[in-house]
Parts: sequence; C-alpha cells; structure tokens
Amino acid sequence: FKQSMNMAPHQYVMQRRLTKAKGLIQSSQLSLQDIALVCGFSSASHLSHRFKQFYGMSPSQLR
Repeated sequence: FKQSMNMAPHQYVMQRRLTKAKGLIQSSQLSLQDIALVCGFSSASHLSHRFKQFYGMSPSQLR
C-alpha cells in the first residue's frame, strides 16, 4: 500500500476524511460536530486540530 500510494494507510484514511470534511464545511450548514461525526472523527475539536494541521487554517476560517 505504502509503495503504491506514497503514504501509510492511516495517512491515506486521514486525508480522505479531511477532504470529505472540507467539502461539507464549504457546501453545507451542518455544525462542525455533525461534520466530525459524519467523517469519522471523535469530536469537533479533534477534527479542528487535524484540519488545521493538514490545511494550515481552521474550519471556521474556511467557512
């Protein structure tokens, strides 16, 4: 997996979750808590932390 995708499986899953969350943040009025749960995060704060690490901005800055 790592050779073909150039990342570990966990990184791939996290990237997919964050991409989905970004789309929902931009296109819906769902709360951050709802988006977090839909995308497989344990809480809105966990999503916010990972989102900022990955995109360099908070979900509220994007919205």
